[in-house]
Amino acid sequence: MTNPQLPSAPKTQSSSKRILKILIQVVVMVAIFGALLWYVGIGSLYNALLTIKVEYLLLAFLMYFGINLLFTVRLRRVLSKDGVKTSFGKTLLAQYAGMLTSDVTPGRSGYILTPVYLRDQNVPASKGLSSILGIQTIEFLAKVIGGIGAVIFLVKVVPAATWNYVFPQSIAGINLGLIVAGLGIGLMLTGAIVLAAFTWSQRAISLFDRIANSRFLKRFTGGLMGKLEEYKESSHSTRKAIPEIAVLTFACWILKGFEWYFLGLALGITQIPWIGYFLIHPLVTALAFVPLTPAGAGIQEFGIIGIFTLFFTAPISLETKATLGAFAILARGLLIFEDLAGVPQIVKSTSLIFSRKKPEAASVTSPNKT
Repeated sequence: MTNPQLPSAPKTQSSSKRILKILIQVVVMVAIFGALLWYVGIGSLYNALLTIKVEYLLLAFLMYFGINLLFTVRLRRVLSKDGVKTSFGKTLLAQYAGMLTSDVTPGRSGYILTPVYLRDQNVPASKGLSSILGIQTIEFLAKVIGGIGAVIFLVKVVPAATWNYVFPQSIAGINLGLIVAGLGIGLMLTGAIVLAAFTWSQRAISLFDRIANSRFLKRFTGGLMGKLEEYKESSHSTRKAIPEIAVLTFACWILKGFEWYFLGLALGITQIPWIGYFLIHPLVTALAFVPLTPAGAGIQEFGIIGIFTLFFTAPISLETKATLGAFAILARGLLIFEDLAGVPQIVKSTSLIFSRKKPEAASVTSPNKT
Protein backbone atom coordinates (compact mmCIF):
# COMPACT_ATOMS: atom_id res chain seq x y z
CA MET A 1 0.00 0.00 0.00
CA THR A 2 2.88 2.37 0.69
CA ASN A 3 4.88 1.56 -2.45
CA PRO A 4 2.89 3.80 -4.82
CA GLN A 5 3.71 6.75 -2.59
CA LEU A 6 7.46 6.19 -2.59
CA PRO A 7 8.22 7.77 -6.00
CA SER A 8 6.55 11.01 -4.93
CA ALA A 9 8.89 11.45 -1.94
CA PRO A 10 11.94 12.68 -3.94
CA LYS A 11 9.68 15.05 -5.89
CA THR A 12 8.24 16.47 -2.68
CA GLN A 13 11.73 16.89 -1.22
CA SER A 14 13.00 18.56 -4.40
CA SER A 15 9.99 20.89 -4.45
CA SER A 16 10.59 21.84 -0.80
CA LYS A 17 14.24 22.65 -1.50
CA ARG A 18 13.24 24.77 -4.50
CA ILE A 19 10.69 26.70 -2.43
CA LEU A 20 13.23 27.21 0.36
CA LYS A 21 15.80 28.49 -2.16
CA ILE A 22 13.29 30.97 -3.58
CA LEU A 23 12.33 32.16 -0.09
CA ILE A 24 15.99 32.72 0.81
CA GLN A 25 16.52 34.74 -2.38
CA VAL A 26 13.45 36.85 -1.63
CA VAL A 27 14.62 37.47 1.94
CA VAL A 28 18.07 38.51 0.70
CA MET A 29 16.46 40.82 -1.88
CA VAL A 30 14.20 42.46 0.72
CA ALA A 31 17.16 42.92 3.09
CA ILE A 32 19.27 44.56 0.37
CA PHE A 33 16.45 46.89 -0.68
CA GLY A 34 15.85 47.71 2.98
CA ALA A 35 19.50 48.68 3.33
CA LEU A 36 19.27 50.73 0.13
CA LEU A 37 16.21 52.65 1.39
CA TRP A 38 18.00 53.28 4.68
CA TYR A 39 21.07 54.55 2.83
CA VAL A 40 19.25 57.02 0.57
CA GLY A 41 16.40 57.87 2.96
CA ILE A 42 12.76 57.10 2.16
CA GLY A 43 11.65 60.74 2.51
CA SER A 44 14.43 62.06 0.27
CA LEU A 45 13.75 59.30 -2.28
CA TYR A 46 10.06 60.25 -2.37
CA ASN A 47 10.94 63.93 -2.91
CA ALA A 48 13.34 63.00 -5.73
CA LEU A 49 10.62 61.02 -7.50
CA LEU A 50 8.20 63.96 -7.21
CA THR A 51 10.58 66.22 -9.16
CA ILE A 52 10.89 63.90 -12.15
CA LYS A 53 10.52 65.48 -15.60
CA VAL A 54 7.88 63.41 -17.40
CA GLU A 55 8.99 64.35 -20.93
CA TYR A 56 12.46 62.86 -20.40
CA LEU A 57 10.96 59.80 -18.70
CA LEU A 58 8.80 59.20 -21.78
CA LEU A 59 11.90 59.47 -23.99
CA ALA A 60 13.58 56.83 -21.83
CA PHE A 61 10.54 54.57 -22.33
CA LEU A 62 10.76 55.19 -26.07
CA MET A 63 14.43 54.19 -26.13
CA TYR A 64 13.67 50.92 -24.35
CA PHE A 65 10.86 50.24 -26.79
CA GLY A 66 13.35 50.78 -29.62
CA ILE A 67 15.73 48.31 -27.96
CA ASN A 68 13.04 45.63 -27.89
CA LEU A 69 12.22 46.30 -31.54
CA LEU A 70 15.88 45.74 -32.43
CA PHE A 71 16.01 42.64 -30.20
CA THR A 72 13.07 41.29 -32.17
CA VAL A 73 14.71 42.05 -35.52
CA ARG A 74 17.88 40.37 -34.29
CA LEU A 75 16.08 37.22 -33.16
CA ARG A 76 14.12 36.97 -36.41
CA ARG A 77 17.26 37.41 -38.51
CA VAL A 78 19.06 34.64 -36.61
CA LEU A 79 16.08 32.30 -36.97
CA SER A 80 15.82 33.10 -40.68
CA LYS A 81 19.41 31.90 -41.15
CA ASP A 82 18.13 28.53 -39.95
CA GLY A 83 15.20 28.60 -42.36
CA VAL A 84 12.59 29.57 -39.75
CA LYS A 85 10.04 32.24 -40.71
CA THR A 86 8.39 34.20 -37.91
CA SER A 87 5.88 37.01 -37.48
CA PHE A 88 7.31 40.31 -36.25
CA GLY A 89 4.38 41.02 -33.92
CA LYS A 90 4.33 37.56 -32.35
CA THR A 91 8.11 37.52 -31.99
CA LEU A 92 8.00 40.94 -30.32
CA LEU A 93 5.54 39.56 -27.74
CA ALA A 94 7.79 36.50 -27.24
CA GLN A 95 10.73 38.88 -26.75
CA TYR A 96 8.84 40.82 -24.08
CA ALA A 97 7.81 37.52 -22.43
CA GLY A 98 11.44 36.39 -22.32
CA MET A 99 12.56 39.71 -20.87
CA LEU A 100 9.81 39.65 -18.23
CA THR A 101 10.80 36.13 -17.21
CA SER A 102 14.43 37.23 -16.94
CA ASP A 103 13.32 40.17 -14.74
CA VAL A 104 12.17 37.78 -12.01
CA THR A 105 14.70 34.93 -12.21
CA PRO A 106 18.16 34.65 -10.60
CA GLY A 107 20.98 35.51 -12.97
CA ARG A 108 18.35 36.64 -15.53
CA SER A 109 18.33 32.98 -16.57
CA GLY A 110 14.65 33.14 -17.48
CA TYR A 111 15.45 34.63 -20.89
CA ILE A 112 16.47 31.16 -22.04
CA LEU A 113 12.74 30.29 -21.95
CA THR A 114 12.13 32.53 -24.97
CA PRO A 115 12.00 29.46 -27.30
CA VAL A 116 8.98 28.31 -25.28
CA TYR A 117 7.23 31.59 -26.11
CA LEU A 118 7.91 31.01 -29.81
CA ARG A 119 6.01 27.72 -29.85
CA ASP A 120 2.83 29.27 -31.23
CA GLN A 121 4.85 29.99 -34.39
CA ASN A 122 6.03 26.37 -34.59
CA VAL A 123 9.66 27.33 -34.02
CA PRO A 124 11.62 24.12 -33.22
CA ALA A 125 12.99 24.19 -29.67
CA SER A 126 16.51 23.33 -30.83
CA LYS A 127 16.60 26.22 -33.32
CA GLY A 128 15.14 28.65 -30.82
CA LEU A 129 17.65 27.61 -28.16
CA SER A 130 20.56 27.86 -30.59
CA SER A 131 19.49 31.37 -31.61
CA ILE A 132 19.11 32.58 -28.02
CA LEU A 133 22.47 31.15 -26.88
CA GLY A 134 24.24 32.57 -29.93
CA ILE A 135 22.76 36.01 -29.27
CA GLN A 136 23.63 35.87 -25.57
CA THR A 137 27.23 34.98 -26.42
CA ILE A 138 27.63 38.21 -28.41
CA GLU A 139 25.75 40.12 -25.67
CA PHE A 140 28.21 38.93 -23.03
CA LEU A 141 31.22 39.76 -25.20
CA ALA A 142 29.80 43.26 -25.81
CA LYS A 143 29.37 43.74 -22.07
CA VAL A 144 32.98 42.65 -21.50
CA ILE A 145 34.21 45.23 -24.02
CA GLY A 146 31.92 47.88 -22.54
CA GLY A 147 32.98 47.03 -19.00
CA ILE A 148 36.67 47.39 -19.85
CA GLY A 149 35.91 50.69 -21.61
CA ALA A 150 33.98 51.88 -18.53
CA VAL A 151 36.89 51.14 -16.19
CA ILE A 152 39.33 53.01 -18.46
CA PHE A 153 36.87 55.92 -18.72
CA LEU A 154 36.36 56.12 -14.96
CA VAL A 155 40.07 55.91 -14.17
CA LYS A 156 40.76 58.80 -16.57
CA VAL A 157 37.80 61.00 -15.59
CA VAL A 158 37.39 60.45 -11.84
CA PRO A 159 40.04 61.94 -9.50
CA ALA A 160 41.94 59.50 -7.28
CA ALA A 161 40.68 61.30 -4.16
CA THR A 162 37.07 60.58 -5.18
CA TRP A 163 37.85 56.90 -5.76
CA ASN A 164 39.37 56.67 -2.28
CA TYR A 165 36.40 58.47 -0.72
CA VAL A 166 33.70 56.32 -2.33
CA PHE A 167 35.68 53.06 -2.03
CA PRO A 168 38.04 53.70 0.91
CA GLN A 169 39.18 50.08 1.20
CA SER A 170 41.92 48.59 -0.95
CA ILE A 171 43.44 45.15 -1.40
CA ALA A 172 47.14 44.84 -2.26
CA GLY A 173 47.14 48.53 -3.16
CA ILE A 174 44.26 48.20 -5.63
CA ASN A 175 41.08 50.18 -4.96
CA LEU A 176 38.14 48.00 -3.92
CA GLY A 177 35.90 49.61 -6.56
CA LEU A 178 38.27 48.55 -9.33
CA ILE A 179 38.46 45.03 -7.89
CA VAL A 180 34.66 44.73 -7.92
CA ALA A 181 34.56 46.06 -11.49
CA GLY A 182 37.23 43.55 -12.49
CA LEU A 183 35.25 40.70 -10.95
CA GLY A 184 32.16 41.80 -12.87
CA ILE A 185 34.08 41.84 -16.14
CA GLY A 186 35.57 38.44 -15.33
CA LEU A 187 32.10 37.05 -14.66
CA MET A 188 30.81 38.26 -18.02
CA LEU A 189 33.89 36.99 -19.84
CA THR A 190 33.50 33.56 -18.27
CA GLY A 191 29.87 33.43 -19.31
CA ALA A 192 30.75 34.48 -22.85
CA ILE A 193 33.48 31.83 -23.16
CA VAL A 194 31.18 29.08 -21.88
CA LEU A 195 28.35 30.07 -24.21
CA ALA A 196 30.71 30.47 -27.16
CA ALA A 197 32.23 27.04 -26.56
CA PHE A 198 28.84 25.39 -26.26
CA THR A 199 27.49 27.19 -29.34
CA TRP A 200 30.42 26.93 -31.73
CA SER A 201 32.73 24.14 -30.58
CA GLN A 202 31.76 20.59 -31.53
CA ARG A 203 34.36 19.32 -29.08
CA ALA A 204 32.74 21.27 -26.23
CA ILE A 205 29.30 19.96 -27.20
CA SER A 206 30.61 16.39 -27.28
CA LEU A 207 32.23 16.86 -23.86
CA PHE A 208 28.97 18.22 -22.47
CA ASP A 209 27.16 15.30 -24.08
CA ARG A 210 29.38 12.78 -22.25
CA ILE A 211 29.07 14.57 -18.92
CA ALA A 212 25.31 15.07 -19.14
CA ASN A 213 24.74 11.45 -20.15
CA SER A 214 26.62 10.12 -17.14
CA ARG A 215 24.58 7.87 -14.87
CA PHE A 216 24.49 10.52 -12.15
CA LEU A 217 23.28 13.44 -14.32
CA LYS A 218 21.21 11.66 -16.94
CA ARG A 219 17.99 11.80 -14.97
CA PHE A 220 18.31 15.59 -14.73
CA THR A 221 19.21 16.20 -18.39
CA GLY A 222 17.28 13.52 -20.27
CA GLY A 223 14.90 16.03 -21.85
CA LEU A 224 17.70 18.30 -22.96
CA MET A 225 19.81 15.52 -24.42
CA GLY A 226 16.98 14.53 -26.73
CA LYS A 227 17.48 17.88 -28.48
CA LEU A 228 21.29 17.99 -28.45
CA GLU A 229 21.83 16.48 -31.90
CA GLU A 230 19.33 18.93 -33.40
CA TYR A 231 21.05 21.76 -31.52
CA LYS A 232 24.40 20.88 -33.10
CA GLU A 233 22.93 21.36 -36.55
CA SER A 234 21.18 24.62 -35.62
CA SER A 235 24.36 26.12 -34.15
CA HIS A 236 25.97 26.01 -37.61
CA SER A 237 23.27 28.31 -38.97
CA THR A 238 23.54 30.61 -35.94
CA ARG A 239 27.23 31.20 -36.67
CA LYS A 240 26.30 32.67 -40.06
CA ALA A 241 24.35 35.44 -38.31
CA ILE A 242 27.25 36.65 -36.12
CA PRO A 243 27.89 39.88 -38.11
CA GLU A 244 24.22 40.86 -37.95
CA ILE A 245 24.01 39.97 -34.26
CA ALA A 246 27.05 42.14 -33.54
CA VAL A 247 25.73 45.17 -35.47
CA LEU A 248 22.26 45.02 -33.93
CA THR A 249 23.70 44.44 -30.44
CA PHE A 250 25.85 47.57 -30.80
CA ALA A 251 22.81 49.55 -31.97
CA CYS A 252 20.91 48.36 -28.88
CA TRP A 253 23.86 49.42 -26.73
CA ILE A 254 23.69 52.94 -28.18
CA LEU A 255 19.95 53.15 -27.48
CA LYS A 256 20.57 51.93 -23.92
CA GLY A 257 23.01 54.79 -23.45
CA PHE A 258 20.29 57.23 -24.52
CA GLU A 259 17.71 55.49 -22.31
CA TRP A 260 19.85 56.02 -19.22
CA TYR A 261 20.86 59.52 -20.37
CA PHE A 262 17.21 60.61 -20.64
CA LEU A 263 16.39 58.92 -17.34
CA GLY A 264 19.22 60.88 -15.74
CA LEU A 265 17.92 64.16 -17.22
CA ALA A 266 14.43 63.28 -15.93
CA LEU A 267 15.89 63.32 -12.42
CA GLY A 268 18.08 66.36 -12.99
CA ILE A 269 21.39 64.47 -13.22
CA THR A 270 23.64 66.57 -15.47
CA GLN A 271 27.06 65.56 -14.15
CA ILE A 272 27.22 62.38 -16.22
CA PRO A 273 27.70 62.73 -20.01
CA TRP A 274 26.07 60.40 -22.52
CA ILE A 275 29.34 58.55 -23.10
CA GLY A 276 29.43 57.82 -19.37
CA TYR A 277 26.02 56.13 -19.46
CA PHE A 278 26.99 54.36 -22.68
CA LEU A 279 30.11 52.80 -21.15
CA ILE A 280 28.98 52.28 -17.55
CA HIS A 281 25.73 50.51 -18.39
CA PRO A 282 27.29 47.17 -19.47
CA LEU A 283 29.57 47.23 -16.42
CA VAL A 284 26.82 47.86 -13.85
CA THR A 285 24.20 45.58 -15.41
CA ALA A 286 26.63 42.67 -15.07
CA LEU A 287 25.52 42.68 -11.44
CA ALA A 288 22.07 41.55 -12.63
CA PHE A 289 23.66 38.16 -13.37
CA VAL A 290 24.62 37.63 -9.71
CA PRO A 291 22.23 34.78 -8.74
CA LEU A 292 21.74 35.81 -5.10
CA THR A 293 18.45 37.57 -5.87
CA PRO A 294 16.00 37.62 -8.81
CA ALA A 295 17.85 39.40 -11.66
CA GLY A 296 20.35 40.78 -9.14
CA ALA A 297 17.64 42.98 -7.59
CA GLY A 298 19.17 45.27 -4.99
CA ILE A 299 22.73 44.32 -5.92
CA GLN A 300 22.55 46.14 -9.26
CA GLU A 301 20.94 49.17 -7.60
CA PHE A 302 23.76 49.50 -5.09
CA GLY A 303 26.23 49.13 -7.97
CA ILE A 304 24.59 51.99 -9.87
CA ILE A 305 24.66 54.26 -6.82
CA GLY A 306 28.28 53.37 -6.06
CA ILE A 307 29.57 53.99 -9.60
CA PHE A 308 27.48 57.12 -10.24
CA THR A 309 28.64 58.62 -6.94
CA LEU A 310 32.11 58.90 -8.49
CA PHE A 311 30.86 61.74 -10.70
CA PHE A 312 29.85 63.93 -7.76
CA THR A 313 32.02 66.01 -5.45
CA ALA A 314 32.61 64.38 -2.07
CA PRO A 315 31.08 64.34 0.46
CA ILE A 316 27.84 63.27 -1.19
CA SER A 317 24.70 65.04 0.06
CA LEU A 318 21.57 63.17 1.12
CA GLU A 319 19.68 64.70 -1.82
CA THR A 320 22.26 63.35 -4.27
CA LYS A 321 22.05 59.89 -2.72
CA ALA A 322 18.26 60.00 -3.06
CA THR A 323 18.46 61.09 -6.70
CA LEU A 324 20.85 58.27 -7.54
CA GLY A 325 18.65 55.84 -5.62
CA ALA A 326 15.63 57.03 -7.62
CA PHE A 327 17.59 56.50 -10.85
CA ALA A 328 18.57 52.96 -9.84
CA ILE A 329 14.99 52.02 -8.94
CA LEU A 330 13.47 53.62 -12.04
CA ALA A 331 16.06 51.95 -14.28
CA ARG A 332 14.69 48.58 -13.19
CA GLY A 333 11.06 49.66 -12.83
CA LEU A 334 10.96 51.05 -16.37
CA LEU A 335 12.04 47.67 -17.76
CA ILE A 336 9.57 45.63 -15.74
CA PHE A 337 6.66 47.98 -16.53
CA GLU A 338 7.22 47.78 -20.29
CA ASP A 339 8.05 44.06 -20.19
CA LEU A 340 4.54 43.44 -18.80
CA ALA A 341 3.49 43.49 -22.46
CA GLY A 342 4.76 39.89 -22.49
CA VAL A 343 2.23 38.62 -19.92
CA PRO A 344 -0.38 37.57 -22.54
CA GLN A 345 2.28 35.58 -24.41
CA ILE A 346 3.36 33.81 -21.22
CA VAL A 347 -0.26 32.87 -20.49
CA LYS A 348 -0.81 31.74 -24.08
CA SER A 349 2.37 29.63 -24.15
CA THR A 350 1.49 28.02 -20.83
CA SER A 351 -1.96 27.08 -22.09
CA LEU A 352 -0.41 25.63 -25.26
CA ILE A 353 1.90 23.40 -23.22
CA PHE A 354 -0.96 21.97 -21.18
CA SER A 355 -3.26 21.57 -24.18
CA ARG A 356 -0.58 19.56 -26.02
CA LYS A 357 -0.19 17.17 -23.11
CA LYS A 358 -3.82 16.08 -23.16
CA PRO A 359 -3.83 14.40 -26.59
CA GLU A 360 -0.66 12.51 -25.65
CA ALA A 361 -2.33 11.16 -22.52
CA ALA A 362 -5.38 10.16 -24.53
CA SER A 363 -3.30 8.28 -27.09
CA VAL A 364 -1.60 6.31 -24.35
CA THR A 365 -4.82 5.22 -22.69
CA SER A 366 -6.83 4.50 -25.83
CA PRO A 367 -5.38 1.00 -26.42
CA ASN A 368 -6.71 -0.08 -23.04
CA LYS A 369 -10.22 0.79 -24.11
CA THR A 370 -10.01 -1.58 -27.06
